[in-house]
Amino acid sequence: MKIFFSGITLMLAVFLTTGVTGVAGKPTENETEQHNWQEYSTHYETVKVRSHDYTYWKNFIEKTRTCNVSHKLKAVVYYCDVHDHTHSEIFLEDTIHSEKHS
Repeated sequence: MKIFFSGITLMLAVFLTTGVTGVAGKPTENETEQHNWQEYSTHYETVKVRSHDYTYWKNFIEKTRTCNVSHKLKAVVYYCDVHDHTHSEIFLEDTIHSEKHS
């Protein structure tokens, strides 16, 4: 399971460092038409990011708990049938805390 999350983290790092920002394609010197991007597939993944401790009071006693933080990611793959290209984007959908705290 640890190898799976390492692979997801590596994939996320590669996609985020490539700097892909939009789906509007620009023609190169050999291409005369714009890309016709269509959404090909969508995948959701929840990845544990970190954990932190927090304190709270119960019956006049200070207690400590651990909160696990996860990110819900959405990966979208686009396909251009004109040039037979693919393009992908990863979006942060939600940050999830395992415990309710302020």
